[in-house]
Amino acid sequence: MSISTVIVKPTKHCTAQCDYCSAPPEVNGAPKWSVDQFKQYFDKLAPYLTGRAVLIWHGGEPMLMPPDFYWKAFEYARSINPEVRFSIQSNLLSYDSKRWKDVFEQVFEGSVSTSFDPDERNRYFKGSTKLYSKIFWKRMDALISDGFVPKIIGTYTDETADLADVMYERVKEYGAMAPNLRFNYRYPAGRDSGKGELISPDNYGKMIIRLYDRWIKELPEFTITPLDEMLKKVIHLEVNRCPWTRECGGKFLGIEPNGDVYNCSEFADLGDTEYRFGNIDEHTIPEMMRSLPARRIRRRRVELPMDCTTCRHFSECEGGCMRDAVLYDRGLGGKFYYCWSWKMTFDRIKESVRNGEADGAIRKFKMDPDTVRRNQNLHPAKTAAA
Repeated sequence: MSISTVIVKPTKHCTAQCDYCSAPPEVNGAPKWSVDQFKQYFDKLAPYLTGRAVLIWHGGEPMLMPPDFYWKAFEYARSINPEVRFSIQSNLLSYDSKRWKDVFEQVFEGSVSTSFDPDERNRYFKGSTKLYSKIFWKRMDALISDGFVPKIIGTYTDETADLADVMYERVKEYGAMAPNLRFNYRYPAGRDSGKGELISPDNYGKMIIRLYDRWIKELPEFTITPLDEMLKKVIHLEVNRCPWTRECGGKFLGIEPNGDVYNCSEFADLGDTEYRFGNIDEHTIPEMMRSLPARRIRRRRVELPMDCTTCRHFSECEGGCMRDAVLYDRGLGGKFYYCWSWKMTFDRIKESVRNGEADGAIRKFKMDPDTVRRNQNLHPAKTAAA
């Protein structure tokens, strides 16, 4: 058993109110971890963590925990596993250089991600979307001035897909210190539960291919996820990268504020205890890994739709995210809903590697494009419709 990533949620309290958030609409009385609780949880986790395991602090809003919490948690974790790493996913509305700069620099080592949507209609602070946007960009400016390069995650729908270029242009203005970007499809979980498809696979695929074509031509300072990760998979620079791995069962964990444990926070956000491994206050890690939900999730390694295993992109995609297969009522062994998006995009990426369009992007990963082409057994060029 080797756990490489743990998504830890010390609280589901939040400073903002977002229309599609996975946190419950009412969180008064929701638990907050103490340092002693973290120590107890880490003692249980530590024997099963890989050497350079990463703990991703999430929420709710993890910056509602004071800086001292993270200093003490980090010092304790490092005393047991000297290579363990901390990262944080925050809305950044509470960022203040005097309180947080040293924590972000020494505890999180600059590994910071945040969220923002350019439609500016779903994220509220004190009841105002405009106030949220104003404070967000003010905090972003402060963070960048302090020398950090965060990743901004946005979610897109059929209605807002064209605004992806707005985010691209906005971060370009930061020049060499431009934040990295992640473009996600918005999915019907959390407060969006029951809404069905929010962006079609075809529209999402077209959106990220449009961004890819800009990215490999302009070669900006910032990365664009999932495109950078998909390119790395194609050129065999990375393996076992979420969501392009069927090996995540037992290697990732998500711990909720109340101690409930899931394979990841994405499964926790479904709000279905059918996928709960157990509770870290009540069970050991081996007990939870032997639970029926954990064993069912590990079956994804071998239980995939037949047309996945015969797909021209299987070695890169590996069948896509099983949580999303569940989310769209296809079951743990079912078809990933955005399969068509990945097919379109991997076709385009492989074409660009083959014809030299991606040479600049490959060099940014410190690889030689000619060597990549010689070493990679890419399929003959095909269109997405093939």
